[in-house]
Amino acid sequence: MLANQMFPAVLGIFMVVLVQDLGFPAWMWSVLFFVPRIFDAFTDPVMGFISDNTRSIWGRRRHYVFIGAIIMGISFVIMWQLYRENGVNYNFTFFLCWSLLFYMGLTLFSVPFVAMGYEMSNDFHERTDIMAIAQWIGQWAWVIAPWFWVIMYDPSWFPNADTATRTLAIWVGISCAILAMIPAIFIKSTSTKNELSYAPLNLKTITGSLNAVLLSFKEAFQNKSFRNYVLPLSSSLMRSIRLPVFLFLLWFITYSTAIQKQQVSGPPFLEVLVL
Repeated sequence: MLANQMFPAVLGIFMVVLVQDLGFPAWMWSVLFFVPRIFDAFTDPVMGFISDNTRSIWGRRRHYVFIGAIIMGISFVIMWQLYRENGVNYNFTFFLCWSLLFYMGLTLFSVPFVAMGYEMSNDFHERTDIMAIAQWIGQWAWVIAPWFWVIMYDPSWFPNADTATRTLAIWVGISCAILAMIPAIFIKSTSTKNELSYAPLNLKTITGSLNAVLLSFKEAFQNKSFRNYVLPLSSSLMRSIRLPVFLFLLWFITYSTAIQKQQVSGPPFLEVLVL
């Protein structure tokens, strides 16, 4: 779970470098955030259907987790090998293509991996304990990742932030790929090679699974009880995040002002938040 959370956490930290140090305009930064996530929104349910209906001597999950970990690690390392001299347009295209492959690897890994955790026990309470511990471990990624900023912008470590991301991406990509492969190696699965109840995996059934997901959304929001539950929950969520967002903005404004007055030294992140 640490690897599953570390990649997105570090990705959010490194993305600042694209604007702050490599000169990406706001629209490029927005596209790099938006397009891969739209892509991910469609591939996740498709991967869920494929994994649920896979007939294999290794079971339904393990081989996808293993292959996804490798793709994830390699693509993460490569997509951050950006050099200023290549120009903004080249770096934008390079990063976008490799980030799509990274998100494909993330989907290939994370969807079966999470399902694998729920299938480790038939006991409800034991299953809850397993996932609770896994989530606790995974959340440490969001504690560790912000400290990369300290390293990236410390001249005693690296001459500039883009050099730092190229180097740190190698360490993060390799170490997290190894961590991500551990469940596929050590968690045993029952063979599903002769399972007759699974749907056949072909273009028609895979496309149909995506249509079924979209239909399920429509049916869910037609249910009055569901709407009464979800809409207030969404409103409460937005209210709950306003204070943290305000405090972060206040801190960054204060930090940026201090930089301008040369009271502290470091990267001005305020422009990135505004974008």
